[in-house]
Amino acid sequence: MKFRAMSVGTAAAIFMFAGNSSALAAESPDATEAKALLDRAVAYFNDNGVARAFCAFNDTKGSFRQGPLYVFAINMDGVYFAHSAAPTLIGTSLRDTRDAAGQPLGNIVMEAVVTQQSAPVEYVWLNYETNKVEKKRTFLKRVEPFVLGVGYYTR
Repeated sequence: MKFRAMSVGTAAAIFMFAGNSSALAAESPDATEAKALLDRAVAYFNDNGVARAFCAFNDTKGSFRQGPLYVFAINMDGVYFAHSAAPTLIGTSLRDTRDAAGQPLGNIVMEAVVTQQSAPVEYVWLNYETNKVEKKRTFLKRVEPFVLGVGYYTR
């Protein structure tokens, strides 16, 4: 009886580990949602133009703000034009910004988009939903002369 109980427990532990490791290998639903929101934002930008797109992206209750996911837009000089989670950033430059760990976030973002049309970047940032500093992965896409981004918190 002890052997059977141990075998069932061992099998359950192995099953749980296998399930968790495969979940870790796959992208989280937040990553999938972030990519989908970025794709929608790029399509909206291309179909509706800069002014209409930035109004939509800056709408704190609009369809481009989904809980902790939001679209931000900067120009190639690093100046924010849209950021519904922190509207006070609009008009400020990302260039000299450092993340919560002291990394030069502006340099990381700008270097990524100068050489590639789209790129992911990772940094530590304030989660505006939880008010906690957390690890974040952001997908960037260049839509001349701007860069659109959507990130998700990896905790």
